[in-house]
Amino acid sequence: MLYGTRHRRFAIIAGAFLAVLLALGGVWLFTRDSGPDDVTVSPGAPPASSDVEPSVEPSSPSAPKPATMTVTIFFHRGRDADPAKVVAVRRIVPRTSKVGTASLKQLLAGPTKAERQSGYWSFFSPATAGKLQSLRIDDGVARADFRDLRTIIPNASSSSGSIALLAELDHTLKQFRTVRTTVYSFNGDVAAFYEWLQREVPVVTMPGLGEARRVAQDFLHRIVGMPEPVYVSARWRSDFIATVDFRSRISGAGSIKGPITTVTLGKGSKTFSVLDVRTSTIQVDRPAAAISPTALQVVTSPLQLSGSALAFEGNVAVRVLQTSGGVRQLGSGTVTGGGDVMRPFSGSVEFRRPSADLGWVIFVEHSAINGAVTKATAVRVAFHTIES
Repeated sequence: MLYGTRHRRFAIIAGAFLAVLLALGGVWLFTRDSGPDDVTVSPGAPPASSDVEPSVEPSSPSAPKPATMTVTIFFHRGRDADPAKVVAVRRIVPRTSKVGTASLKQLLAGPTKAERQSGYWSFFSPATAGKLQSLRIDDGVARADFRDLRTIIPNASSSSGSIALLAELDHTLKQFRTVRTTVYSFNGDVAAFYEWLQREVPVVTMPGLGEARRVAQDFLHRIVGMPEPVYVSARWRSDFIATVDFRSRISGAGSIKGPITTVTLGKGSKTFSVLDVRTSTIQVDRPAAAISPTALQVVTSPLQLSGSALAFEGNVAVRVLQTSGGVRQLGSGTVTGGGDVMRPFSGSVEFRRPSADLGWVIFVEHSAINGAVTKATAVRVAFHTIES
């Protein structure tokens, strides 16, 4: 009995001691798990809900950002600013190959609220956004066509107003090296735009590549004798020199076309003049090509010829033409180069006395199919005319 009573007492004391240890262990565990990253709840704040997911972004890869680019537009800043003086403003827009169009669209949307608060101003505003119909840049001329803005911007017709509006448009477009001149219109009507601003309609007198192409094609057809010059490409070599490439369409040969003939032209105030015509497989040393339009070689009969060529059976036809005062053939002949590879040629051609000072010596290959001119090299010359 005594042993059993003592055993029970020991069990009770041991159980109580174990309970105390467990309680102390729980406090120790709670203390170890707490740390500086835990959320501190302010007194009176509602307890955190165990049903709310933590605001952690999913681990999936981020979506690619859309491609963008920066465009520059021009506004005025400060109400007392010179109406002709504008300042650059940059905008980030979706990437596009039509940078000029994207720039004008941003300009027509006007300054943002933040920009206006910073002192920027413009006649353009959200009311004019989307009014651009088209922008075409050709031969250095930018032609922008708008929907009618006159009722939206009624005060742009004043002297300073027109200066300010054109300054923003012109600076935005002329920042591009391909733009030298600007022309604006309402629904295709150029006169309406400039009458609104009480200004003269700009006269775009400087010819472009389209005019160079026309002059070159006419020369090949009318002077060289190429029956159907097919345009290939045109480009500027400098501000005043252009080159235009053609091929000769050979009738009866299906889709076969002749080799490239390149026409070099000089730009005048209204049109172009032909300076030189060359194809790679007819190279002429004599007569020498002019180093400038005012330094032409003066030729007399018989005219000595030399160079190298690759042509059908090696044959290159030569003609001496007088072109000032009308086209007149003075003489003709043939020289022989290579029929398989480029080979040198030499010879001479006699020609009649010219009645004018200027002309051309033209070297051509004729098609074996129908005899048409397939390619040409032409040298501009001066004649030593004999006074009667």
